Amino acid sequence: MFFLGALILVTGLSELQKDRKGFWGHMNIVISLFIFFVSIQGFLLNYRGRLVP
Repeated sequence: MFFLGALILVTGLSELQKDRKGFWGHMNIVISLFIFFVSIQGFLLNYRGRLVP
């Protein structure tokens, strides 16, 4: 999931650098931030589950 978020972030940034300041460049960045949030949250919940018996 984390690498998918990184790939989508790079795609969104490349769209914005190509002077195509359309909807999908910004949407890719928003989607990648959401994927980062979900993957970090899943990692923390999984790690906390191992600590608490």
